[in-house]
Amino acid sequence: MARQQAKETATPDKVLSRRVLVNIKRDQTAVTPRVVWMHEIPILEQIFEDGNVVMVNPEALDEGYSTKQTPDMLAHNKKQDPIKRPSESLCLGWVFVGNPQAEYERLSACYGRHLEMPISNCEHVYGRFQTGAFQKLLGSPELADLPDDQLRELIKAWGFEIPQTDTKSTPEQIEKAAEARAKFNTMTTDELVALALELGVEVGA
Repeated sequence: MARQQAKETATPDKVLSRRVLVNIKRDQTAVTPRVVWMHEIPILEQIFEDGNVVMVNPEALDEGYSTKQTPDMLAHNKKQDPIKRPSESLCLGWVFVGNPQAEYERLSACYGRHLEMPISNCEHVYGRFQTGAFQKLLGSPELADLPDDQLRELIKAWGFEIPQTDTKSTPEQIEKAAEARAKFNTMTTDELVALALELGVEVGA
C-alpha cells in the first residue's frame, strides 16, 4: 500500500489539528519525543517555554525504511500486507475528530494547574471553553480531510467487517478474505469517503 500523506484540504487555509511528533527539551541533556495533537503544542510551550518544543519531520522517522519482507516475516509462506512506515504506524497526520469539550477537559486534567494562577494550563492558553477559541483551533473536519488510513479505521469502527480466517478456513475462504482485504486497502480516497457516508460515519462530533 502506498504511503499515506496528510492530504491538502479544499481550502488551503482551513484550520485542522493533526497528530504530530515533537521533541520536548526538558533540560540541557534530556529530550523526550512525544506524539501529540497540534493543539497541544501551545500548552507544552507554556510548560516548557518557547523553543523547547520542536516538531519533527515525519520523513526523518522513515530513513532506512524498506518494503522488502524476509521469509521469516511471512506466516505460512503467504504474502502479508506491506510493512507500514514508522510515521504511518504512529498515525502522524491524522486529524482530530473527537468531541471538543471532552478534549478540553482531557487537556486540563493532563497538563495540570498553572504555577502562578488558579487555573489550568489549558485555560491559561486558550481561555475558558465557553469563549469558543479552543473549538476554532480544532476546526471543522470533513471526511475528505482525513488521511486514507484514518478513514479506514473509522469505517471499521462503524461496523465494516473484512472476512477473517483461521486454521480451519478453507483455501477458498482464505483467498476470498485476502481479496477483500486487498480491495479495502487499495480503495481511493473518493471510494473510502463514499463507503463512510454509506455507513453513516460522522466526524467532528
